[in-house]
Amino acid sequence: MMKIVKRKHALLQSVAILLAVGVPSVASAQVEEIVVTAQKREQSIRDVPISLAVISGDDLKKRQVSGIQDLANSVPNVFVSKGTVSDNIYIRGVGSGSNAGFEQAVATFVDGIYHGRSRYTQSALVDLERVEVLRGPQTIYFGNNAIGGAFSVTTKKPSLKDWGGYALASYEFEGNEPAVEAAVGGPIVEDKLAVRIAGRYSHLGGYIKNDSTGKDNPKIKDRFIRGSALWQMAPGWTTLVKAEYGKQDSIAPFAAQLTDCPPAAPFSTAATFSCAYALATNQESKFDYHRQSEPGEFGNIKASEYMVKIERENIDGPGLVAQASYSKMDFQIVADTDGVPASFFNYNSSEYLKQSTVELRIVSPAQSKIEYVAGVYYLHSKAGIGTTLNFPFANVLLAGPLAPLAPFAPLAGDIDLREKENAFSAFGSVTYPLTDKFSITGALRYTHSKKTGTQSATNAQALDTYGLSVVPLPAGLQPVAAFLTGFVDHTTQARVSDGVFLPSVSAQYKANRDVSFYAKYSKGFKAGGFDAVELTGIPDRLSYAPEKVNAFEAGLKSVLFDRSVSFNLSVFRSMYKDLQQSVTQFTATSAFITVTNVGGLRTQGVEAELVWRPNDRFEFGSDFALLDASYRNYANAGCTALQALQAKAAGKIGCSQDLSGRSPPFAPKYTGNVRAAFNQPLNDALKFSANAMLSFAGSYDVSPDKDPVTRQKSWRKIDLRLGIGDIDDKWTLAFVGTNLANVKVSGSATGVVASAGSFTRTILRGRTLAAQAQVKF
Repeated sequence: MMKIVKRKHALLQSVAILLAVGVPSVASAQVEEIVVTAQKREQSIRDVPISLAVISGDDLKKRQVSGIQDLANSVPNVFVSKGTVSDNIYIRGVGSGSNAGFEQAVATFVDGIYHGRSRYTQSALVDLERVEVLRGPQTIYFGNNAIGGAFSVTTKKPSLKDWGGYALASYEFEGNEPAVEAAVGGPIVEDKLAVRIAGRYSHLGGYIKNDSTGKDNPKIKDRFIRGSALWQMAPGWTTLVKAEYGKQDSIAPFAAQLTDCPPAAPFSTAATFSCAYALATNQESKFDYHRQSEPGEFGNIKASEYMVKIERENIDGPGLVAQASYSKMDFQIVADTDGVPASFFNYNSSEYLKQSTVELRIVSPAQSKIEYVAGVYYLHSKAGIGTTLNFPFANVLLAGPLAPLAPFAPLAGDIDLREKENAFSAFGSVTYPLTDKFSITGALRYTHSKKTGTQSATNAQALDTYGLSVVPLPAGLQPVAAFLTGFVDHTTQARVSDGVFLPSVSAQYKANRDVSFYAKYSKGFKAGGFDAVELTGIPDRLSYAPEKVNAFEAGLKSVLFDRSVSFNLSVFRSMYKDLQQSVTQFTATSAFITVTNVGGLRTQGVEAELVWRPNDRFEFGSDFALLDASYRNYANAGCTALQALQAKAAGKIGCSQDLSGRSPPFAPKYTGNVRAAFNQPLNDALKFSANAMLSFAGSYDVSPDKDPVTRQKSWRKIDLRLGIGDIDDKWTLAFVGTNLANVKVSGSATGVVASAGSFTRTILRGRTLAAQAQVKF
């Protein structure tokens, strides 16, 4: 810890000394006033009793942030990484883990529209007003599934007054990634009708060398376009219409690599497949930016969204909002997960979502003594998840009792889930000032969710390398194949119906206009659902129960010293019950992830944010978080590879471990950053700017079984931006570098099937070095 503190001080001191040389004295400055909509109305960030971070659209462009994953590095207690089964999205140690059937505990909302599936969070961040990162349960204002936190994304609206826009082009040299982004909009009829269009294109060449194909992975081509129109129907009344479409095509999008081969004792490679092959061919297995695989891996995502929003301003009376949306998302992935360029184990998976939402909301008048928000919300969705696991390595096992399966090699397990959901909720909050300085807020949400699910699974013959086409085995051979694969031929149906009242109460004391204190209690809820990879066909195992939380938070929000310093502090404690958790299970030929409700999780800690603007040239800041997260009563967790080996040697059937008192994945004890910014006019036409940031995190697990072999070590990353441009920001040229020391960070880790002790891991993108040019008009 002392090393981190020393590095933070050294960075700030170096930047200050380097940039201050020759800088004339300048006038004092004030920290920026930030307006958010975390409580469904525009408020100063100091008036919102929530621990949150806000990143403006301009800052996102400057930092080359194009997705939620890029954003996570700079926000303490937040982790986002791509995973081979589903993405890992965690806030304060709370997330949903790796099962495609999950709706995420950390929800994403774009202009108030719910994006619950993890793959949906890969949508590009283009032409934004801001992103609000809300820590802790947000179920009152954002719905029943934002039990761990939320990303609230606000896009730019068309202007009824002026035409304007920007064009941004960049090239990232390490990953050979060109990117262009632009937006333009303005009034068609002044004060009556305006339009705006925005788009982005990028093509990542890859940053991991595939030594078997000679190509770089992952290759990702991303396209996105959005169009919006704003109509002023009458004084105070507007209609906003928005349509957007995004498409991402990729080769080897997750680029998993083989590590820990040969594994440490007591593991042996004598009876393994992938690791034995790697050793025989001298394949390296370090955790680095190299991998090997068969050709043919690909992935694609298509997403479209349409929204209509009618709004009445609350200047001279209650504000009204009526919003309807339709969203569609299709996803497919084909991945080689054995870590070697031979056919041992791979899979393909597809997912689709069709979703419609309607929300009606009323907001109290702007100058009302008693503030209130009330509304109703309805969601209807249809979703499907299909997965095929392929077992070509099992061909050598098809002898003796398994010989009847030989004519049908290579074997595959095919599983499909179809589900529908109807959800309704009504919510409201009232803020009453007991005195000029002290106010209380009471809020309540009732939510009811009804889901129906049908799942089918079967053993099959794969007709191609990745099982994109399969033929089910004859009925008489299904039990024989199930002994080998773990797939029991079945079709199962289930229903989940959950209804609950969710109260919240908070108190706020404003010592003066710049300093306020708050305390808050809220109850959160995440609806039950269906396990996308339940293999046994036992009806009770298809569904899982809802998850609940009682959350407490208190904090301070302030601007000090003539408003040149902003300091925010929060302490929190959340008690989760029936936590929905992913558990890795092993069969003779496969590893798969099932869902169970864990006894509970306790997460508590402290979060602090400091910003200091000594003058108009400099800004310094730091965010820091301490986290203590641990499971409560989690006696049947999945085993590590070593525990499974020991259980097998002891003749035990099955294996579990007790993780009670242990931390969940992606829950380091500390995270944070320290940063500095500087700008200096060079003459009447030009100015220079510099931004530096050191972000850091303690060690943490990336696998739910807490295998110590895959634990991520503590890390520190340095980002730097140097720019020169027009004094009025009409144009800018910049160098943008992230993770300059090329620190290696793991995004996920999975045990290799039939190669116990070895793992396939994903590695987050390393150092990036980009040239950037931007024009505003």
